[in-house]
Amino acid sequence: MLVSIVIPTLNESGRIGALLRALQAQTYTPLEIIVCDGDSTDGTPDIVRQFENVRLLKTARGTSRQRNLGGKNASGPLLIFMDADDLPPPDFVAKVARSYRRVPFAVACPWFVACDSGLLVRAIYLLFNLLFFAGQSTVRMGSGVCLITPKTVFEKCGGFDESLHLGEDIHYIRLASLRFGLHRHLLVPLETSGRRFAQKGAWQMVKFYACITPLLWLGCWDKLKGTAYEAAPYQE
Repeated sequence: MLVSIVIPTLNESGRIGALLRALQAQTYTPLEIIVCDGDSTDGTPDIVRQFENVRLLKTARGTSRQRNLGGKNASGPLLIFMDADDLPPPDFVAKVARSYRRVPFAVACPWFVACDSGLLVRAIYLLFNLLFFAGQSTVRMGSGVCLITPKTVFEKCGGFDESLHLGEDIHYIRLASLRFGLHRHLLVPLETSGRRFAQKGAWQMVKFYACITPLLWLGCWDKLKGTAYEAAPYQE
């Protein structure tokens, strides 16, 4: 199973190097690593260029737009969309590929672990994981922090909805799983940063997610378009 990694970035000079080193140290080597930069001003592209066999693409900022550019240019049959603040263990890609070979899916997420946060944020991540796992075949929720999908499904879905700055990951999960196959929440751990909770405040983020969860469950995408989300990493 050949795997392409796609990473959108915007001013991630403090984190992108650690992710790329972790990906190049995988026990199962990805076919390619594609970084899609949204016009960073902090030297992120210069850091990316220091890594051999990492492809750098540039586009206007926008999480969905950047993911779509990478997905369209990827050549692997299995795509892993990651955030720049993810930190995969050495066997992460191998376990993802093995999970797909064992039970093919249309879209999946790993088990998220907050790697630089206190007990409260870790507990929040655990709660999210349990909800995602329990609702694999019903509510179909997940997170774009890391999203795995076959290239054929990505193409049939038309990629991520670029009109959404919030909930575009849930929108893709619903579309892919309802039309093209299983949605799974894999028991494959992935360390990722809880920095949004640290920056905005854990309880503020919890209250925000509690407010928008009904809209996500019901698929009220037009209402989400009008919802401000200051923690969106690469919004225009």
